[in-house]
Amino acid sequence: MLPWNFQADERTSPASLDCIARDNNSIMVRKAAEEAVVTKPKEEARPEFGRLIRICAAGWVIPGCGHLLLGRRWRALIFFACIVAMFLFGLGMKGEFFSTQSGSFLQTLGYFGELCIGLAMPVARFFGYVGDPFFVSSDYGTAFLVSAGMLNLLTIMDAYDITVGRKN
Repeated sequence: MLPWNFQADERTSPASLDCIARDNNSIMVRKAAEEAVVTKPKEEARPEFGRLIRICAAGWVIPGCGHLLLGRRWRALIFFACIVAMFLFGLGMKGEFFSTQSGSFLQTLGYFGELCIGLAMPVARFFGYVGDPFFVSSDYGTAFLVSAGMLNLLTIMDAYDITVGRKN
């Protein structure tokens, strides 16, 4: 049995517990010694705030770039290819960009959804892209444009979770 005044602390190693249990040849002693060891919770290592902002901003500007900065090349490539393909399909189907001047709450939400695609939307507008509302697949194209933005937002949140340590 353990001495009555036995006090285990964070420096008590499992090897010393084995010696105590072997000396007394008792399973109960081993269990009591294990319960007596004080365990400290792990301190979570928080990433630098600047690094976190850089990863999220890079993921917004170029889809998948946040994962590339984290060293996950294949995941970054897959996200980049999928999001850019969805955006190009939306442009090919002559989808419309939403605007904030319409006064409609849903149009404003659509605008922010498309804005989540990053630089692709302002670049397409700069080069004169204007959707055609009378084209047969215009509604589907608009849905692809908004979906590409929302998918990019999800990849940004995924890169954030990986950086913070919530996900592997």
